[in-house]
Amino acid sequence: MGTLATYTLTPAVIAYTLGLFQSAPFCSPLFPIWATYLVAVLGNVDSYTAHRMEDIERWKSCRVDSAVNCIMTSWMIATYAILWNPLVCILFVILFLNVNERARALMLASNSVMQKKCRLIADYMSTEHQWNNSSDEDPATMRGYRYLVRVAGDAKVHSSWSQAKWRRKAAPWLDGDAPHYRQLLEVTDEVTTVEKVWNCKGRLLSVSGGDRNGRLKDLCLSFSLFKFICLRFTGYSLPREAHKKLWRLIQHMLSEENGYERVFRVIEVELAFLFDLFYTKYPVNLHRRPSVYKLLLFPIVVAVPLILLYGAILNKDWFAIVAIVLLLTSILVVKLTQFGIMIFSEWAKVTYICKYVRSEWWRRNKCAGTLIEIICRVWLVKPWGRQLRQYSLLKSYSYSPPKCIYNRLTAAYLDQKRDGQKQIAPTNLSTEVKKAIARSLEKYLEKGQASLRLNDLSDVLSWACNLETTTHVIMVWHIATAFCEHEVPHAQLSQEQRDDFDVATKLSQYLAYLVAFAPRLLPGHPCRTEHVFDCVVSEARVLIGGSLVSMEERIQKLKVIDNEQCKETIVGRGARLGMQLVNGVASEGRIWKVLANFWADMMLYVAPSNDTVAHGKYLTTGGEFVTHIWVLVSHAGITRDPRDGEEHDDPERN
Repeated sequence: MGTLATYTLTPAVIAYTLGLFQSAPFCSPLFPIWATYLVAVLGNVDSYTAHRMEDIERWKSCRVDSAVNCIMTSWMIATYAILWNPLVCILFVILFLNVNERARALMLASNSVMQKKCRLIADYMSTEHQWNNSSDEDPATMRGYRYLVRVAGDAKVHSSWSQAKWRRKAAPWLDGDAPHYRQLLEVTDEVTTVEKVWNCKGRLLSVSGGDRNGRLKDLCLSFSLFKFICLRFTGYSLPREAHKKLWRLIQHMLSEENGYERVFRVIEVELAFLFDLFYTKYPVNLHRRPSVYKLLLFPIVVAVPLILLYGAILNKDWFAIVAIVLLLTSILVVKLTQFGIMIFSEWAKVTYICKYVRSEWWRRNKCAGTLIEIICRVWLVKPWGRQLRQYSLLKSYSYSPPKCIYNRLTAAYLDQKRDGQKQIAPTNLSTEVKKAIARSLEKYLEKGQASLRLNDLSDVLSWACNLETTTHVIMVWHIATAFCEHEVPHAQLSQEQRDDFDVATKLSQYLAYLVAFAPRLLPGHPCRTEHVFDCVVSEARVLIGGSLVSMEERIQKLKVIDNEQCKETIVGRGARLGMQLVNGVASEGRIWKVLANFWADMMLYVAPSNDTVAHGKYLTTGGEFVTHIWVLVSHAGITRDPRDGEEHDDPERN
């Protein structure tokens, strides 16, 4: 909420303060200086560029706001030029070199610019898999994996009038021939690929040197695969053979000891790059020209307040001294913090590593390698907290949102909560959950039926997988899992059975959370999912009782539900399935294996999605685990059977 307030109010505060300067009943020679620093420093104090995905496409209005502030401040500087001639040029330099960073970052993340840049990646990947036979590939050494990490000049933001000029300078990209006209990339020394990173002989990237756990090479792999996710956001796709090649790489990584940890770590960094692209200034701050400008401008920005401070001390103007010291301190804190974040960001690390791979001098210089190694040891905190948000229908169905906060008057300002919509405490993403997802990757995507066949229960329980929608399946099995959790003793379980219990309960409550709070991340239309959830809450209130009923009483009422009268309701079906699991599966420990396998399969089943904007939207609130699995299945080319008929198009980014 604080970030949203700052993001929303800063432009208004700047415009209002500039208006106060203009309408003040007195004149002060310090006005243009304060105005310049207000626009240049406060206007760029944050590293975030957008609060929502919708804000990205408004980069032109952001540019207009910056231009208006510049014009107002320039007019003020020109008005006071007679009094402060020596500082006029300095103020203009500070003003015009500091503004518009946010607009450029938003432009880089806009759909129109991303489509143009990703077209080159799509053209390259359309033939990359044809350069080698599969027998020549080696995922261990990355031989044959010429995925692009960085191409000289590929991160620059170009205006429409400079596109032709840029194409003439971008020598590695060659115009394609008819009939496809795909542009070709000449892999020169200026092009860094995953294969080149793995083949680099420098100490920094060696196992015995600065990359003992392989995280630096994996950082470059994440940046390369992040480009494939950008293809999804812009409507491009990889060829089937390219997906197969990438799937062989993922299989190799999973076959290693603790390979599932490495796979999810690579995906986590991919999504960190995606978050930075959409919501921060890091991608534009690392260009050579802006970086040089910032370094040259820093002493100038500090020098002006120092000159003013010297004059105030000579005149013994104590008020001015205090104000200037506060201004100088604020400038130093803001600039040094931004500079530190910039040089320690993942984007900067990839830039350093690619320069190290390309430059023989960097590889021979021990100081350069040591400095990069030290920088790469610092990992900035990212929004993803490695947690699974949780929801329990049996615990929360009786919840009613307070009418004093959620009502018709506040509907225009707050997202309204619905009956039964109350989360329980989130839980940490455990190793067992990641293992279970990795084990289920080899199966064909079905609504949990593969796990039932694996445990010889398909004939008995398959009815609970063949329901009307995926939401029905999730809620029925969620109720059944909660029923088993209270009816099956789990105090004497072995460690393996406890792990299965952990996977089953956490994924059950996480998928129920997605139904209740993030329906766009699930198959089917989100409005239909919300309606089904509201119906389930109403059913639970009628069949189980209100908030005064204890959990033990709620479980007992599930046992005595009239199956004939309520057999078509989700609550009734959940009770029936729970009774079948408790009475039909001989071993209590086996129940949790069946449920753990089912929920792991369901996580993979719901993950494929064409609604890229929904996944991008939830990055602002820390991201969702289902987005990580969506990235995994997207790379592997795993999709649901289109005959399921539950896909819904992206309504916002077409």
